[in-house]
Amino acid sequence: MDKGFFFDLNKCVGCHACVVACEIENGREQHQPWRAISTFNAFQHPDLPVFHYSLACNHCEDAPCAHNCPAVAFIREEGIQTIKHLADKCIGCKYCTWACPYDAPKFIDTTGVVEKCTLCQHRLEENKKPACANLCPTGALDFREIEIKEQSRIAGFTEIGVTPRIEVMELRQKKGPEMAKDISKEEIKTYKSLSSKTASKITLKREWVLVLFTLIVAFLNGYFVAGMFEYKEFSPWLFGGLGVLSLGLSSVHLGKKLKAWRAVLNIRNSWLSREILFYSLFLSTGMLWFFLPQTNYLGYAVILFGYAAAWSVDKVYLVLIPKTRIGWHSSSIFLSSLLVMSLFGVDHLITAIILGIKFLLYTYRKIYFQMHAYPINYWLSIPRIIFGFIVPVLLFPNYYEPTPLNFMIFIGIGELMDRIEFYLEADIITPKKQIELDLLQKLENITS
Repeated sequence: MDKGFFFDLNKCVGCHACVVACEIENGREQHQPWRAISTFNAFQHPDLPVFHYSLACNHCEDAPCAHNCPAVAFIREEGIQTIKHLADKCIGCKYCTWACPYDAPKFIDTTGVVEKCTLCQHRLEENKKPACANLCPTGALDFREIEIKEQSRIAGFTEIGVTPRIEVMELRQKKGPEMAKDISKEEIKTYKSLSSKTASKITLKREWVLVLFTLIVAFLNGYFVAGMFEYKEFSPWLFGGLGVLSLGLSSVHLGKKLKAWRAVLNIRNSWLSREILFYSLFLSTGMLWFFLPQTNYLGYAVILFGYAAAWSVDKVYLVLIPKTRIGWHSSSIFLSSLLVMSLFGVDHLITAIILGIKFLLYTYRKIYFQMHAYPINYWLSIPRIIFGFIVPVLLFPNYYEPTPLNFMIFIGIGELMDRIEFYLEADIITPKKQIELDLLQKLENITS
């Protein structure tokens, strides 16, 4: 048996005493609350129970923050086995805030790094419970010996194979009170509307630099292949200039830019580390290929690094909530790299095939969104289809013709819109989001 949090859904009244206790105990270190209360069925649909979660860092056995952190800024402490964050090693990339399903790491703008629950390590050393568990007035939250295992699915609680060090006691009464009359479908729609207001932590306003960075990765991949095989005149100044620009863009959202070198320290586990390593190798070997005798072996290595970087870019976003049943997205940087390569004259047939694949992926996603009542941004979707698919079909060059500039421009506009949509649709699991998803599913079951 190991020690960890024990939480009883039947006893929590949502009083926030645990949150206040945490802030008082760790006030000097804490810039944002490390513990938060989330309410299931906050708008009190009468057919469903109302209950609360009190969650902070669960110091998971397979902690996704530590697994995905490119800078190795999380370590597992010996003894009580807490997951400790090392602020002096953090680069402030915020990737851990995407990866953690419990919303435990908090990025602090003023310090440029994240912080999270320490499990009141100083209290544990004195054989005391963490402040949150010590001051819970109802006994809903405790810190004691628990059996650490994957738990059965509980509404509102995320269990994605990370084995959190928390044991949750399910509700004994899982249904709401008996109703004298059924709730109308219109009333159900109102509850659904009220319950689906959880904002995503990923926004286009914050991540616009990643839109540009990822598209530059795709462009440079295709551009180098075309230059190497002499389909397109290769300019090292364009290649190097865009490379430097992309590296600058990728560092804009770092809280600690001077520590950016640490981003490649976790290539064993983190796709973000792999992306940065492969892309850096791609740019450096690409410039070497131009200024040194242009051997095919070096050129093939450049291509390998470039497409490994593009593949890694796509894999970085595995932490997002999957919006469809297909893992591929129409704005995939790997596919876009192949598309750019074909546009620069490698083969128009490849252009047609990749555009066809992207069109199928795009239309499938929009149909899926329509069927599952996900929001669709028609201001982007309609122009994306027109400029990115319909117009290119009308302008498609003959097989032996070079690719017209206007053809490439329209495809580029479509790709930009698709990538913008990707970030507008991106979302990650948090306790509030998990509650929203489970609540909407239960409301759906009521109407079916």
